[in-house]
Amino acid sequence: MDIQVTFLGPIRRPWPETSRRLSVEPGTTAEALLVGLGYEPQDLQRVALVINGKRQKPQVELAEGDQLRVVLLAGGG
Repeated sequence: MDIQVTFLGPIRRPWPETSRRLSVEPGTTAEALLVGLGYEPQDLQRVALVINGKRQKPQVELAEGDQLRVVLLAGGG
């Protein structure tokens, strides 16, 4: 199944462009996808995962046509 992955902000990307269309197996979670792209599980604590406009947990399963946005969380106060 095909999904769109976009990295927003000053975040390490697995490729030069900010967005790419990928094919993934049914049942793939956002976490498994990102770990497969070289992220460590603890890296996921520093990003927000937004799928089709809604913030989701890393364990959510991706579906055909999903748009996954990976956003670096900002700190401060």
